[in-house]
Amino acid sequence: MTNWSIQPSGVAEVLQSVNPHAEALGTALAELAPALEIAVTATQSPAISEAVQSYFQQEEAPRIQAMNERIGAAANGVVTATQAYVAGDLEMAANAQSASVAAIFPPSLPRGVM
Repeated sequence: MTNWSIQPSGVAEVLQSVNPHAEALGTALAELAPALEIAVTATQSPAISEAVQSYFQQEEAPRIQAMNERIGAAANGVVTATQAYVAGDLEMAANAQSASVAAIFPPSLPRGVM
């Protein structure tokens, strides 16, 4: 690997650009339940009503919940990884600075020699 650089500001921009889409998805999914209820009521059939509600509760609701959790986990993972990258950069810079100082002023020399 010749070069790798993560720009935290770029990561923040990507997360900020994705956030409205995630919010729009959440809004659309929240509006799904009332629309489903209207559709079920319009059928005027207890059997169809029960079948549609059962399908939604057993199949689609868990998928929607899992999708929501994955979106949140992905965003949190990106933030955590970026924070770890920045902390690693700071630690490497501190170690390099300490090594530079140690090369100029070795700890094994007696004081007053330089």
